Amino acid sequence: MNTKETVVRMYQPGDEEGIIRLFNSIFPREMTLEEWRWKYLGRGNTKVYSSVAVHPEQGIVAHYGGVPHRMTYLGREVHGLAIGDVMVHPGFRHFKTFKKMAELVPDEAARDGFILGYGFPSERALRLPEKLGLYEKVEDIVEANRDITSRNNLPRFLYKFFPLDYDDARIGRLWDECKGEIGLAVIRDQDYFKWRYRDHPFQNYEFWGLRLRTSTRLTGLAVLKKEQERILLMDFLCRRKHLPPLIIKVENYTLSSGRKRLTVWIPPYLEKPFEEMGFSTGPAGTCIPRTTHEKGLKKHEIEGRFFYTFGDTDFQ
Repeated sequence: MNTKETVVRMYQPGDEEGIIRLFNSIFPREMTLEEWRWKYLGRGNTKVYSSVAVHPEQGIVAHYGGVPHRMTYLGREVHGLAIGDVMVHPGFRHFKTFKKMAELVPDEAARDGFILGYGFPSERALRLPEKLGLYEKVEDIVEANRDITSRNNLPRFLYKFFPLDYDDARIGRLWDECKGEIGLAVIRDQDYFKWRYRDHPFQNYEFWGLRLRTSTRLTGLAVLKKEQERILLMDFLCRRKHLPPLIIKVENYTLSSGRKRLTVWIPPYLEKPFEEMGFSTGPAGTCIPRTTHEKGLKKHEIEGRFFYTFGDTDFQ
């Protein structure tokens, strides 16, 4: 194909139909218009931070997506962009087209005050943007696994693990209590949990809370996804001192639901606490890079501070 005829530009209303067609021609599952709207227009977003390459005959032949998030960084609210749905039609896979798209989105976001662009690529997918100087690897993501053979009853009489309603006002108060221990993260308030988990167009999740039996105060929460042989701990939120009882309760629930393995993705700074709780840890096969825009956070400002889980990705 003649790539000279393609035009690289930011998203325009109506492009979603071509983006969906491209996605469905490349990936082994289909994206619906509902999913696209949920991802890129959810939570009242009025601007789509995506770039496309358009061919006069073939239409949209490449896409570089960015999902905006409210984030916290060292105690102040900031905005970041999670990069995803990066795809190029096989007939138009030229590094110049990709480079133009990958430069356009962070530049547009930086003009709007965003201070971070990040993603969750595999090492293989990172090679090209890293070689082109578009991304810089920050750290490897850790996968923690625990095979569960018996229940741990130590927190049984102290804590209650219960189904949590997404409209529970205690979620916001829990976030306010926890955010001081988090250096960098997507803001995990009620709006976020509703959008990411309750309103997901095709995935099903379970939402659980943790409290002391002697109090109604919420001390932790967990988002779970059941697979055939294991449970994924998609997301969790608690003060560090409440992490062991929260994980024990999740482990007990895993066993009672007929699964015997619990899996979670965590940043490297949480690897030791999870190992102390009996988890085996190792590379997840996925890393987290930053986009190298001059106005963005630098690697040393991110490394060791970023709290993320399975739920921060767009493929679980």
